[in-house]
This record gives sequence, structure tokens and C-alpha cells, in this order.
Amino acid sequence: MDDKMDQCEFAHVPIVFLKVLKNIQVYPKKHPLISQSLDRFMALIQEHEGLSLEVNKGYLYVNTDRVEITAANYVFIRLTIQTFNIIELREVEFLTGLVEREHLYRFFSAMAKAKSYNELLALLEKEGVIGVITRRSSESSEEGVRERAKKLYFHTIKVIKSFFEGKKREASLIKMKAAASYLTDLLRHSEEALMGLTVIKNYDDYTYNHCLNVAILSLALAMRTGMERRLLVSLGTGALVHDIGKVKIPISIINKPNKLTDDDWMMVKRHPIEGLSMVLDQWGISRDIAHILPAIVEHHLGMNYFGYPEWLRKKETSILAGIIHVTDFYDAVTTPRVYNKRPMAPVEAMQYLLDNSGIRFNPVLVKLFLNVMGFYPVGSVVKLSTGEWAMVVEKPSHSSYLDRPVVVVVADENGDPLPPRKVSLEDGEVRIVGASSQSPWNMGLDPMEVALYSFEEQ
Repeated sequence: MDDKMDQCEFAHVPIVFLKVLKNIQVYPKKHPLISQSLDRFMALIQEHEGLSLEVNKGYLYVNTDRVEITAANYVFIRLTIQTFNIIELREVEFLTGLVEREHLYRFFSAMAKAKSYNELLALLEKEGVIGVITRRSSESSEEGVRERAKKLYFHTIKVIKSFFEGKKREASLIKMKAAASYLTDLLRHSEEALMGLTVIKNYDDYTYNHCLNVAILSLALAMRTGMERRLLVSLGTGALVHDIGKVKIPISIINKPNKLTDDDWMMVKRHPIEGLSMVLDQWGISRDIAHILPAIVEHHLGMNYFGYPEWLRKKETSILAGIIHVTDFYDAVTTPRVYNKRPMAPVEAMQYLLDNSGIRFNPVLVKLFLNVMGFYPVGSVVKLSTGEWAMVVEKPSHSSYLDRPVVVVVADENGDPLPPRKVSLEDGEVRIVGASSQSPWNMGLDPMEVALYSFEEQ
């Protein structure tokens, strides 16, 4: 019965959407019809804890559900699709608790004036609209998927860095949720492109890269569980800021090359609590934020509660924190640091996860993570049947070929460097005959250079 009610309500969404748009085109701002239609649309956003409209392959989706066409809404659905297509808009998302009535009016005013997607973006920026996320039709974009992935990756690094350094925090939640939403969409469209960038481990900006890589890996893992989109965005947002509490730890401890003292370790273990405090202070508490908090405070707790914070050990870990616990460990141990000069090889890290499945890590999540990463995770150094050495730069595009990733050849059989050459192993002509137990850094490779080369060689 609830599904029928939701479907009925979703069928009404395009009608209300177009009424707001048409009223704003015709009447002055203070006209009662504008006020009434805006109130109705705000009520829909609150009722469904956020609202998204997406046009995909000629159909209209509301909150990822395809709208059922009826005699009453057919014309409105077609007009909504036409309106989106004219300005190359694929999706618009209204974030509950963040979009205010005035900004809703400004958004629809911009929609009424815009003749293209770029013009819409310019108007939204000029009006300072917050709480609304827009996405361009991928079919109309001239950029390749890999180029968009690269731009999104480095832009998100800047967003994370800005938040961690305390800059322009007044809109930080919107920017973080927008970044998580964009990552979710791109992973759905082309998981291989974003996953290939997770080998980027900038030494100086380790924490920012780490948070982004954990977000990408967590979202890819969560999608295997069938998690709904709104919870995916909460997971991605939590992952992007899960280590924010580390800004409260002295840099001398973060980068200490020697073994930490007991006092040092006690301070490090406080970062989930510090992060929780910082996020609550900055973003307040709401139903939306409540989903994000466990990802921050519980991500080091572990399956059998041997982790920290200690006072949470008797509490069942949330699924979001369990996911981040797996991906946080994997990205951390495969990254060189001052105190970790010989990081694990990706295959070694995966083996550790499997060995500790059901003990330290959720076994279901570990199994799904193996499916995400493939037999040879991105960043693995492998030996090919040609005798050459290569680095894995992209997971297989088909789940039937988990042992046939895309690689970049980097050295001959003697280990002497070769000009890089990108090779897909899916055709089976060349195969992997072994994997190195060494990380790429320990073999003299810069994974970021190899990964970015592969992006240029599309």
C-alpha cells in the first residue's frame, strides 16, 4: 500500500514542478499562485526527505523510481522531459533541510530564463542558490567519461581540503553532498574510470586523497549491497569527511616516523570523537546528518569491537561504518607514509582482508569488496605471459573477467623500464601469470604517473 501511495505521489511530482515553473514565468514574485505552488513543492521535498527528478532515455524518474504514466500526468511528464532536454539537464536534486523556499524560487527563476545548461549554472551561481544539485545530460557532454572522472576527482580534492582547512564552511555540507552525489552517478555510469584514480596517493595531501579514495571505494562496495541512492549519498558524504578529526592531532604525531608512545596513540584514537564534534558543530543535527555520523565515529570500531572508541564496543556497528572500516584499511595500508615506507601490495592487502574476514571485518562486505576490486586490484604489479611487467590501471569492465584487467606495461622481463603501453587483457591473448608481493613504490614506480598516462591513452 505504501508503494502505491509513493507511486501516486511521484506521479504528481512533475505536475507540481511544471506549475511552479509556469507560474514564475507568468506572474510576479508575490503572486499567490507562485506562493501556493512553491509551498506544495517544498512540502514534497520534506515529505520524501529530498527530491530528485531525472530524465533518462526518454523516461522521467523521481527519486530513482520511474514515474508511472497516467492520463492525468502524461502531458506534464512529456513537457518536463522536453524542458530538461532543451537545456541539456539530466537531473536536478533538492536536498531536504538545505534548500530554502527563497532558493527554490531562485532555482525555478533560473530554469525559466536559461536557454542552455551552462547558462543555468551561471544563473544559479549568480543567485547563490544552495541546496539544489544539477547534472548535465551525459549524452550532450563533449567530454569523455575518463576526462570527467579526472576533473571530478581533483575538484573533490579541493572541496575536501577547503573543508578540512576551515575555508568557506558555510556551504560545506552542500558541496560535500554534491560531490558524493556526483561520485555516485559516475560510478554507476563508469565504475572503471573512477576506480582507476584511487591509486593516486599524494604524499603531501595524504589525508585529502585518502578520504576521497575511501569514498570512491565505499560507494562502489555499497552499490553491491543494493543500497538506495539517498543512503549512498550519506555514505559518500561521511566517507569524504571521516578523518576530519585528524586536524586536531599535532602534525608531529601524524608524521612521526618512530613508534607512537602510549600518549601519542591515545591522541590518535581521539580523532573519531573530534571529528564527530567538529561535524556536529559545523552542520548541526538533522535526520540527514544522523546517517553520516556513524561513518565518522565508528569507522575504526571493527567487527568484534576490538577497535576504538572503546565506549562504543558494545554497540552494533552501522553498515556505513562497516563499509568504511574495510575500505579505510585497504587504502591506508597500500599507501606509503612516513611510518609506512613499505606499504602492502594491493593483492597482499586483499589477502589480509580475507584472512581476517569474520574476525575483524564483516565477511559479507569483504566478499563484495573482492568483487569490486577483482583478482588483481588497481595498482597491482603483475607479470604477463609475454614476460613483461605491468601495473593494473583499470578493473575489468565485465564481471566474468575478474582476472583480465587493463594494464600498462612498464618493464621488460629483466625489470628494465619500457615506454609505457596500455593493454586490455579481456581478449585473452595476453594473460597474467603472476603478481608481485611488492607495492609499485617499492618497485620504483609512481602509480599516479602510470594511472594518468592510462587516462590519456583512451
